[in-house]
Amino acid sequence: MNSTKPAFILNSLSQPELNRFDKYISTQFDGAEVMFWQYIKPFCKERNIISVDKQKCWKLVFGNKHFNALKYARLLSDFTKILEAFLVNDQLQKNEIDKQLSLLEIYNSRAIPSCIPPLLKHTSKQLSNFPYRDEQYYKWAFQLDEQQHNFVESQDSRQEEKHLQQTIHSLDTLYLLQKLKYSAMVLHYQKFIAIDSSLYFLEEVLHYSSTEQFAKTPLIQIYVSIIYTLQDKDGVEHYRKLTTLLKAHASLFTKEELENIYAYALNFCIRKINQGDLDFQQHIFELYKQMLKDGSLTHRGFISPWDFKNIVTIALRVKAFDWANKFINEQSIFIPKKDRKNAITFNRARYYFAIKKYDQVLQLLGTVEYDDVFYQLDAKTTLMKTYFELDEFQPLQSLKESFRILLSRKKGISETQRLLYGNFIKLCLKLYRIDIKDNKKVNALKKEIETTSNVADMGWIKEKLLELV
Repeated sequence: MNSTKPAFILNSLSQPELNRFDKYISTQFDGAEVMFWQYIKPFCKERNIISVDKQKCWKLVFGNKHFNALKYARLLSDFTKILEAFLVNDQLQKNEIDKQLSLLEIYNSRAIPSCIPPLLKHTSKQLSNFPYRDEQYYKWAFQLDEQQHNFVESQDSRQEEKHLQQTIHSLDTLYLLQKLKYSAMVLHYQKFIAIDSSLYFLEEVLHYSSTEQFAKTPLIQIYVSIIYTLQDKDGVEHYRKLTTLLKAHASLFTKEELENIYAYALNFCIRKINQGDLDFQQHIFELYKQMLKDGSLTHRGFISPWDFKNIVTIALRVKAFDWANKFINEQSIFIPKKDRKNAITFNRARYYFAIKKYDQVLQLLGTVEYDDVFYQLDAKTTLMKTYFELDEFQPLQSLKESFRILLSRKKGISETQRLLYGNFIKLCLKLYRIDIKDNKKVNALKKEIETTSNVADMGWIKEKLLELV
């Protein structure tokens, strides 16, 4: 049963959702589907649906009848329909506004006008009290205005006010917002993959988004700024406007919406850094601090070990050493338990490197489990820098060889990564071996570093170069 449609749905349900489904099917249905559920329920609650035996299931539901594959398939199909009906019903029950809008549509379609005005008033109040002004809010606002227009229209009144203007404005707001969001997505992906997508009417949408009636809609203005950061060669002015809007209106958006917006801001900073503007490292650091403050960093209940590493890395690069140490100590609880020990050890080693406690670095990196290729690459980079700082030539030379073997043989390392880390190894060794009294060779190395792109940890390489010149 593991690769069947009901198995996919059941595996997606949380424990509370499974409990609600149990109550739903037990009180609303009877017959073979309920018996089928009673058999598989323990497996679902133990997250072990793969162990369901269809022969045992058949016997429980149909007794000693000979197994019929077609009849069993129909049972699964009927059970799936019950599951899908539950999902729709559960979604409506979880959201009062969705339920009221569905009821308004039913009343309008059934021509029950007496039920509509109080429900319109109640739904309007619910919507105005909704804490966010995100895409969902504007979708509901349009649906509510549409139902109000349908109600007025059905009254066959000759009054001029048909609630049309407000409905059109709600539709325009929703359209502009969705057009801007999807356009931003396309422009983002076009930066690194070939997407065959033409953005018709984008200039017109940007123009109308800046008019007076939409200028006070924060989410529209945020996505206008995002698009300009993606379109303009410089984009810094639009980035500043984006972050200003984000700080001013963060409370109006869900954590999921905030996470998407921050991703655009972070990617802009990364592009500027890749263009050589290292001042944007500080901007990334400020964004991470803001995300931590407003909860968008931890709203899912966890931080991935890679995001955790990126945050520590940027804090160390802007020399916020105390902040990085505090972050490791206080926020590591959000790393999934299976990854936590490794992530803490690795990031603490990088912290000790930054504050020049090199013996601690060597001690900690010796305890990291190198199952993941990214840990391997970054750990070896940190070790090379540590041996460089300790002036340990033999370990540095030995590590260089093992590092190059790893790059050439390890599966899962992309060609870009081979180039990045290969250039790092080459320049690190040249910096170590250079005769600082030979100005000609020093200048030649300086030129090579300045003209070489795609180097891992280029900031450290340039730092070491400055110590020479």
